[in-house]
Amino acid sequence: MSNMVKYKGVLEKAIIKMATEIPPDVSKALKIAARREESVIAKKQFETIIESIGISHAKSLPLCQDTGLLTVFLNGKYVVDCDIIREDLEKILIELTNIGKIRPNLVNSISRVPIKGNVGLGEPEIYLGMEKEDSIKLMLKGAGSENYSALEMFLPSVDVHDINKFVLKKTLDAGGKICPPSIVSVAIGGSPAAVVVESRKALFSKIGERNKDKYLAQWEKKLLKALNELNIGPMGLGGKTGVLDVKIRVLGTHIAMLPVALTYSCWALRRIQIRKVQGNEVISW
Repeated sequence: MSNMVKYKGVLEKAIIKMATEIPPDVSKALKIAARREESVIAKKQFETIIESIGISHAKSLPLCQDTGLLTVFLNGKYVVDCDIIREDLEKILIELTNIGKIRPNLVNSISRVPIKGNVGLGEPEIYLGMEKEDSIKLMLKGAGSENYSALEMFLPSVDVHDINKFVLKKTLDAGGKICPPSIVSVAIGGSPAAVVVESRKALFSKIGERNKDKYLAQWEKKLLKALNELNIGPMGLGGKTGVLDVKIRVLGTHIAMLPVALTYSCWALRRIQIRKVQGNEVISW
């Protein structure tokens, strides 16, 4: 069996699973949030979300009508097979789009003319060698939450409070348009390019999994509390939980700048990974 056949099978299974099932940590967080809500409207929204997840899983239907665009991170030994994996991913996306498993979302940015098969002009988006581990990490991101992603070039003199204000204002402005409860990822430092990628990578961290740095872990908790005090709630209709979790990452940066990137995911955090276990590719959350 060739590498092409081997990768294509496991990649296709992973993409379908990611598009139709919710990660267990996200499911658990949604159920906890539903139990703690006091608002009748908020409770009903959570019940609807949870019921919809169950139907998608049972019938192998997309979690959302916006099946998004694919972002992939290749790590370790998989970097060597980048060309093979890209070719397989392109075939899979074309096939899944043709049979209706994935919605045709891709267009030319200027002409807005649809691009067949969700492939072309830089899609799928693939990043190489970001981590030492051997893994393929995949994520589907829809336009609702992506439309409120942001990159801000702060002066180096700003402090934590300024960054918090930036995140709080952006999240309040987004309101229900990002289909909350959301997951908020903040990356600080690096270059304008690296900080955006870092904020996306952080979404692979499990809900409730804190940064290893104690200071950043405390910051995540405090910012999560402050964001939920905005009373955005599920689908922006008010309630105790408008944000399921906050991720904060820090990179080294140039002395004369301070880039900050903000990335949102809606409640349907569609992420999955493939790792090599005893010589075989294994799909895991």
